[in-house]
This record gives sequence, C-alpha cells and structure tokens, in this order.
Amino acid sequence: MKKTGIILSFLGFSFCFGQSAVLYNLNNNRLLSNSVNKIGVGESADNDNYDGSPFLEKEFLPSMIKGESGAFLLRYNIYNDEIILKNDDKYYKIPKEEADYFKINNEYVVRLINGKYYIDSSSDKNNYVIVRKENITFAPGKVAENTYDQARLPKFSRTKPDYFLFDMAKKVITPLKKDEIKALFPNKSEELDQNFKKNKFKNIDDLNSLLSIIAG
Repeated sequence: MKKTGIILSFLGFSFCFGQSAVLYNLNNNRLLSNSVNKIGVGESADNDNYDGSPFLEKEFLPSMIKGESGAFLLRYNIYNDEIILKNDDKYYKIPKEEADYFKINNEYVVRLINGKYYIDSSSDKNNYVIVRKENITFAPGKVAENTYDQARLPKFSRTKPDYFLFDMAKKVITPLKKDEIKALFPNKSEELDQNFKKNKFKNIDDLNSLLSIIAG
C-alpha cells in the first residue's frame, strides 16, 4: 500500500501517520459530518467553562488504533461515549464503524462492544477480560436571575463504573455479578462463591484474582 506522510505536532512531539482508513476519510472530507466542538456537549460547556470533566483524560494523548499504522492524538469523551481525534486545531469524532480497539497513552485499552466503549480493567486471559463502563452525569449551568440568585457552571460528575466480563471469542458481555458469573461457570461455583465473598474489587489485582478462576 502506498504510504503518505502526515506530521502532527503536539506539545513538542511529532507523530507520523501512514495511510489509514481513518486518515483517508479525514483527508477526503468524509469525517467533516463528524466534526465536533472542543467538548462535544454543546456551547454551554465549551471552552473549559465548566466544573468536572466529561473525559477519561483531559489532554489529547498519543494513541494506537487497531488496524491503523502510526500514532494518533485521541481523547475519550465518556459523557458522549465518543473517541475524538485532534488534527491541527480541529476535532473529529471517530465513527464507531471505523475502529473497535484503541490504546490511549499506552495506559488505557478502550474497546467497542455492542456499540459502546468499555475500558479494560484486568489483564486478558484465555480470551476473557474484565472491562468497565465509566459513567458521567451532566448538570446544566444556571445564570443568576437577580442579585440574590447565584450562578452555577455546568458540571460533570463521575459516578461509580459498572463492571462486566467480556468473552472476546464469542463477543459476549456479562455483568460482573455473582449469580450471572456462576451461571456461566457452574463447575466453578464454589470457587466463585469464595472469591466474591472476600474480594473487594478495588484494583486490577482483585479483578485478576477473579479472572484467574474464570479463565483458569
């Protein structure tokens, strides 16, 4: 395939892109209908004039897109469930039909599952991985109506994430709840009972301990 060179500079770093489906669409204006503003949730929350954050990480970070060569500057908008690409001073939403696997800043693995983005929360083992669905709520801002009233900025609030077991081979996602997991693995019922009873599920080690039973 013929390679094209595109240089994108950001915070002193340069990223070289080869020909890709995403950049082909961008260069041929097929992503223009997917262009978004900086925040992506309306003018009332644009230009950083808000409390909290709708993003996984605020900055656009060097990232990998499965099936594409090179690095991309990406940011995950949790509130809108969108992956945003920064190109110069413009922002583009990656269509969900274009890619289903992203590695952001070599830290977060984001997967598209059944039309929604989930983040890896465990190691993967024997085609299983535990993923989480981050949740963010949005409260509109309020303009002070008189001298006794108090204005309020728009606010994003992150709430407790939901956890799931993802079967990568069968493309099946199951809530990480004891009864539902036991139903999938009836021959491991006793081990699962013990793990769910003592496990706090607060970090990757906790989740990996459960996964070792499931995928062991």
